[in-house]
Amino acid sequence: MSDTTHFLSKDCFPCKMGGYWIILSASRDRYLCVAHEELASIAHRLGGWKCKASASNHPFAPEGEAGALIESLTSSGIITSDPMLGKPFAESEYPMPDSQIESVGTIASTNVPFLWIARCFIACATVDWRLRTNSFSRTLTSIERRRIRGEFSAGNHGSASASRLVGAFKMLRPLYPRPYLCLFDSLALLEFLAGYHFFPHVVFGVVADPFEAHCWLQEGATIINDDLERVGKFKPILSM
Repeated sequence: MSDTTHFLSKDCFPCKMGGYWIILSASRDRYLCVAHEELASIAHRLGGWKCKASASNHPFAPEGEAGALIESLTSSGIITSDPMLGKPFAESEYPMPDSQIESVGTIASTNVPFLWIARCFIACATVDWRLRTNSFSRTLTSIERRRIRGEFSAGNHGSASASRLVGAFKMLRPLYPRPYLCLFDSLALLEFLAGYHFFPHVVFGVVADPFEAHCWLQEGATIINDDLERVGKFKPILSM
């Protein structure tokens, strides 16, 4: 047991905030919180653990306590002893946003093309259906697969073009009968933009105390459908 190395499960995505690790489990569609000192106490058994300096400040857990903690984390689907099913236990790095697409204030007074209106409602209905019928992990997988395919056919969108598309969606979105939800609205906008070969990333972020989760679209360091002030308080935990 003491020689067994454990890895983060491939469907789990962690970020460290203060004295805690927040872990998004895609397969279970939930966030989990684990104290940093608990993980640091079994750091010698976690493959890829990056916090070596902080781990040295915490004594390793006795064999019995370590075994119980590892068993608990394994049963929760956070770690695995199979390297083929796991990955290094470390945070991923994401670009910090430094700009946002400005709203197009005149979009409401212009004639929005009928094709945009149709595609907006189709995008909303499509994502509505997917969220009701598919698991969260399957939704993430489909996003990633389409991003990979889309990279080979992505169009060249300037800020003005993207801004008009996003402005039109924001104007039309309230007409679709579903309350605002960051996940739905971001995925519906992503679906709409995909029709114009524009594939920004979906970014999920968290705040530890009090806990809050949020998601938005981002391309490079530019926020697509949110603002810097709001997004700035969240730490990215996953980008697809």
